[in-house]
Amino acid sequence: MKAVVVDRCGEAVWREVGDAPEPGPYEALVRTTAFSICNATDLHIRDCRLMGATAEACPFLLGHESVGDVIELGPNCRYLRQGHQIFRPMLSLPGYGSWWGGMAQYGLVTDRRAWQEDGSPPGPGGHQHQQVIPPEIAPDHAVVLITLKEVLSYLRMIHAREGGRLLVTGQGPVGLAAVYLGRRLIGSERIVVAGRRPETQAQVHEFGADAYVDTREEGWPALAIELLGGPANVVYETTGDALVTAGGLEALAADGTLGPYAARTDEQALEPLPQDDRYGPRGTDESLVHDEMMAAMLAGRVDPERFITHRLEPEQIQHAFGLIACRKALKIVFTP
Repeated sequence: MKAVVVDRCGEAVWREVGDAPEPGPYEALVRTTAFSICNATDLHIRDCRLMGATAEACPFLLGHESVGDVIELGPNCRYLRQGHQIFRPMLSLPGYGSWWGGMAQYGLVTDRRAWQEDGSPPGPGGHQHQQVIPPEIAPDHAVVLITLKEVLSYLRMIHAREGGRLLVTGQGPVGLAAVYLGRRLIGSERIVVAGRRPETQAQVHEFGADAYVDTREEGWPALAIELLGGPANVVYETTGDALVTAGGLEALAADGTLGPYAARTDEQALEPLPQDDRYGPRGTDESLVHDEMMAAMLAGRVDPERFITHRLEPEQIQHAFGLIACRKALKIVFTP
C-alpha cells in the first residue's frame, strides 16, 4: 500500500508504507478513489508549522480530504455496506505519526451509529464526518464537497442569512467557497471579499462577489462597509491574520458575528487576536449540512468542478504543494 508521507518537514512523497490495515469490530476498510489537498492546513502541517507537527514527529501520514469505497466490513458493522461510497477514510500505521492519513490507497472508517448504539468502550469511534455519498456523485467531485460542506456548515453556524451582508476575508478555496455558497445557497444580498491579491478580482467576481477591497490599503474596512451598503452582518475570516481580523471587526455590525475559521499557524498564534464579544465558534461540523449539500449537488445548484484547477497523479504530490504555495491552484484532485 502507498500513502503520502512527510519524511522531513517540507517534503511530501508518495511511497510504500506497508500492508492495508485490518478493520476492527466496528470499522470498514475503504479503497480510496480520490483525495485532495486542504490548501492551507495540509501545506502548513507538511511544513511542520501547524497542529503540533514537528520534525520529531516525522515520518507522518497526511491528509483529511479523501473519499473511497467500502470493501471489507468488521463483524459489528450494521449500517455500512460493501460498495458504499464514503467521506474521509483515515489511516494510522505503526512507525508513523498520523495527521489523519487520508492521502493513501486504503483507509478506515467507523460504523459510528453501531458503535454508539452498542455503548462500546472508548476507541477509534471514527467521527461524524464519515458519511455515505450518493453513488451518482463522481469521486473527484465528492472530494471537493468536503470543503464545501465545511464552509456551508460554518456559514450557518455564524448566522449568515438570506438578504444579509457578508464580508469574506481571504480568497483561497475556503474564501471563494464562502462567496459561492453565500450567493447560491445562503442568498446573501451583498458579498465583499477583502484580500491581498487584487489581480484576481475577476475570479472573485466569477464566484459571486459584488466587490473587492485590498486589505493592504489604509481604511479598507470603511470601504468594505460602503461597498456592502452597511456594516457586515457576518465576517467569514479565513486568513488567521490578527490585523485582518481587527479590520473585519471594524467592518462588522454591532450585533454581527465574525467567524474565525482559519487554523492559525504557529507564527500567527504568537500574535493574539483582538478581544471582542462578537466572535463566532471555532471549528465546524459538516455533518449538519450533509443532506442539504448532497441534494444541492444532485440538483445542479452546486458544481464542484468550478473549484478543480488540477488533476494530478499521487507521485506529483510535492509539485502540487508547490503550486499551492505559489497560489497557482485552487483544488488539486488525485486518484490513487
